[in-house]
Amino acid sequence: MKLLNRINNNFHNAKTFLFLVILTLSTTIFAQQEVSNYKAIKIRHRISAGPVLSFYKNNTLHTVNTKAKIGFNAAYKCEIVLSRKINFLVGLEYMSQGLKFNGYYSAPYHTYLFDQTFSYSHEIRFQEGQLPLAFKISFNSEKDNRFSSYFFIGPGFRYLLKSTAFIASDSTGLTLLDGTTDLTFENHIVDKHFNAFLHAGIGIQKNFHDTGKAIFLEFTYKYNISRLHYVGNKNTNDLDIKNNSLSICFGLRF
Repeated sequence: MKLLNRINNNFHNAKTFLFLVILTLSTTIFAQQEVSNYKAIKIRHRISAGPVLSFYKNNTLHTVNTKAKIGFNAAYKCEIVLSRKINFLVGLEYMSQGLKFNGYYSAPYHTYLFDQTFSYSHEIRFQEGQLPLAFKISFNSEKDNRFSSYFFIGPGFRYLLKSTAFIASDSTGLTLLDGTTDLTFENHIVDKHFNAFLHAGIGIQKNFHDTGKAIFLEFTYKYNISRLHYVGNKNTNDLDIKNNSLSICFGLRF
């Protein structure tokens, strides 16, 4: 039964991730069709990757020493040129984040005291697929400048693909969990692993006018609408954790 549940969960995750991929590809294909009908519209493609700095706010009555672990971001985006200084971005992103803290651990069918000893260490790592949407507004024309700077802003959607946890007793050194945990959202959209975010950022790019390509550096801040809900090992914990992030990405437009 556990194996069947795991297969069903993985299949559901795959379906949702596939939906995000299809939605992104459909947007790109539609835009490309528009190009054939309206010559003024141009489509460009962007790939990028870089580290992620995460920010967490945990329940101080149940945890201490909450610290972020370094994350990673990789993305493909379709850039639709709307005017000389305004473009529209839509894409698909992969993000990996993590954190660690000291807290409690309530074993199944057992109770425990909130004695502020926080004698269990928790390390969480989670991966998600994201669908960002944004308007990119340049401060100066890309066509007329070798270097151009810009900012972008918009909403996006996120889906938790996989989450793992490592839980150990600080006093005995005993490992209580080293595997998957069901990390979800406190408030969700349709599915408990699906929610939204707002993001904004700035960037600078070097334009190659002879080829139309560009290289860029971007800083993106994401404000997540809902807190993460952490259950630990089969509901041994019950925590809602606020999570925002800052991505620093280097990329290529072609």
